[in-house]
Amino acid sequence: MNELTEIPMKRLPLRLASLALSCLFLYGCCTKMELPSPPSPKEEQASGKWSAEFEENFSSLELGSEPENLFILDGAYAVSQEENDKRLTLPGSPVGDFGLLFGPRVREKNLSLSFSFLASKKGRRVPALAAGLGGVRSYRFRLNAATREILLFRQDVEIGKVAYQWESGAWTQVRFQALPGDGEKTRIRLKLWKRGEDEPDEWLLDQVDPNGFAGGKCALWAYPYAGTPIHFDDLKIESKAL
Repeated sequence: MNELTEIPMKRLPLRLASLALSCLFLYGCCTKMELPSPPSPKEEQASGKWSAEFEENFSSLELGSEPENLFILDGAYAVSQEENDKRLTLPGSPVGDFGLLFGPRVREKNLSLSFSFLASKKGRRVPALAAGLGGVRSYRFRLNAATREILLFRQDVEIGKVAYQWESGAWTQVRFQALPGDGEKTRIRLKLWKRGEDEPDEWLLDQVDPNGFAGGKCALWAYPYAGTPIHFDDLKIESKAL
């Protein structure tokens, strides 16, 4: 072997070692750059340390009674029962708008309201209902079955809307949240799903309002435009520190 051939042969092991180190470095970098997927809304709900402020499923209350822990603004709300299920019922007559307040005044916290409702249409007539966070004039959504949409209000001013197909005669579960953010902004989230089914990950409505959230009580309204009863159940208020 002459001198010119010997030099490249000596360099070959060094080049192989350098190539191996380069592959290891690149593989390690790619592995470290893999980021975990963001948590789903249900995982976020579970890990957020929400605390229950109010719960009522009406199971221990007397039939025909008006629950003492609810402040009825108007309407003949009373506890009713079908099979083994007790719930709060507003009769289908008279027609009008009938509301109630409940729970403590929650301030300077994230606020979450969940409940279920049952309503039915009669011919072409359909009911409507609404729920509020922070009293009667703060954030409120209204389900308008006639127009197949949900409207979002702040102090009676419409700030958003989303299409929604309501199902007559089926129990529907609701989760409604107000999450104060930095400065005066508030994130509003809403989801609805059929009771008995898994809670969906996605929010039906998720938007940021450029106004602050003062907090307060929660509220429900029923509008029996169809002339049929409207039922509420499983009321729950939760809060979380900012």
